[in-house]
Amino acid sequence: MMFEKFNFHPFIQRALLDLGFFKPTPIQEEVIPLIQKGQNVIGKSQTGTGKTPAFLLPILDDIKTEGQLEALIIVPTRELGMQIFEEIRKILKHHPGYVDARLYVGGTDRNDEVERLKKSQPQIAVATIGKLKDLAIDSNLLKIYTARRVVVDEADMVFVPEELADIDRIFSVFRDDVQTLVFSATVNQELAVFLNKYLKTFVTVDLTEKKITKEEIEHVFIPTKNKDKNALLVELLKLFHPYLALIFVNTREKAEAVALHLSNSGFKPGVLTGDLQPRERRKVLKKIKDGDYQYVVATDLAARGMDIQGVSHVINYELPQDIEFYIHRTGRTGRMDFTGTAISFYDYENEDYLKNLEKKGLRWVLKELKGGELVTVEERFKRKFSKKEQALLELQSRIPLSKKVKPGYKKKRKEIIEKELKRMKRAY
Repeated sequence: MMFEKFNFHPFIQRALLDLGFFKPTPIQEEVIPLIQKGQNVIGKSQTGTGKTPAFLLPILDDIKTEGQLEALIIVPTRELGMQIFEEIRKILKHHPGYVDARLYVGGTDRNDEVERLKKSQPQIAVATIGKLKDLAIDSNLLKIYTARRVVVDEADMVFVPEELADIDRIFSVFRDDVQTLVFSATVNQELAVFLNKYLKTFVTVDLTEKKITKEEIEHVFIPTKNKDKNALLVELLKLFHPYLALIFVNTREKAEAVALHLSNSGFKPGVLTGDLQPRERRKVLKKIKDGDYQYVVATDLAARGMDIQGVSHVINYELPQDIEFYIHRTGRTGRMDFTGTAISFYDYENEDYLKNLEKKGLRWVLKELKGGELVTVEERFKRKFSKKEQALLELQSRIPLSKKVKPGYKKKRKEIIEKELKRMKRAY
């Protein structure tokens, strides 16, 4: 299918040529016709799949009314808002007339925003929840109740517990027939509750399963064997020279600790955490873009929605609890037909995690750091690892249960088994 099938206005066709878009991506093929038909859409796909044009193209093609808000795009972070707004500008510069598009995110001049809103309303707006609460709910300056379409991008990062009360107030203002378009890599509990509450009918487009089997990415798991992860990380980073390596951890505190250790070990890492001030985030992102940082320690909250180009390696210092977040993290490498490598540290207790990845069709390989090299683990080791339950049964059979049970026997037997399991764990 080519873009001509969507019957876009000529200015959209010109924009597509200017942007170098000649053939729609899978998510664009499925989502654009649904939006044009006015249906509510739940789109599940990873970053880098052409998701943003999938909703921007049909929305901008259908902007009709001057003087009131027609489309609202809700984002979790300032950076994502800026990226989407820039895409809007690239498309609208080919429009024969003038479409009033505005960006409402943190770090902007509120006085200027207020004065402009008192004079006129934008036709399309990109905004964070905090700005919507301020300008639309508390001040009633941004008239979001006129919007015909609402987009929630990176929805699993928007629908978090601390934002739910404000989200509820915002969505209660929208007109009953508003078309709602939700895009997310995962569907968390808060998002699921929202979908059931506000969307009576919707079409789901799920392309995440296609993404996980991406052959351009090599998935490597390294057993820590109770070793110090910081030492392992330094040893690992000395083995290769990445164009850009994203090192993921689960908390801000861990990000700072890992970055400090890398600095003390002679590396120059950048740090991206959710609590960074807008100015600091801009500085870090500029240094990444300029090639000043070869290694960046990041949390999921900070990295989501950021368009970081040239990621050659993703390292999971800590595995995320949700497997969908693993998919999202590792999907940041191996883009645009380039190869990428995802390396994860794991412990003996993570066997079920690896099994669940296998069930999703993801192929991974076990490797160890030996003698300054990353060596593939023997197949027999992999078989042993994937049969922990059978090993436990064999262990229990070697310690028979006596027919004449003495006081404290079961406790003693349990202690023996646990001691042997610890020995097995160290062996792995």
